[in-house]
Amino acid sequence: MHRESEMGNERHRELRLLLQQAGLKASLVRLKVMEVLQGAGAMRSRELHERLLRANEQISMLSVRQVPGRLGACGLVLRDERGCYRLIEREAVVIRDAG
Repeated sequence: MHRESEMGNERHRELRLLLQQAGLKASLVRLKVMEVLQGAGAMRSRELHERLLRANEQISMLSVRQVPGRLGACGLVLRDERGCYRLIEREAVVIRDAG
């Protein structure tokens, strides 16, 4: 369990760094959305919200809809033609390498 906690802390540090490099504050909502996208690949905002709710994260649907757009404007997330969001590949590689 201690090892999982260390990995989780390292992952959060990497996500925080990515957000800071993009000029964003590392808010809890942004971190949680990026965590889900990191583990799941592409998904719509409704799917993101459902995943967060299943993980007992009480984040409003409005917040979940706004965050990917903001992350996209800063170059961290892409929205495809189906309306699915995903981490930009170079960001996903950096995060995976850190884990």
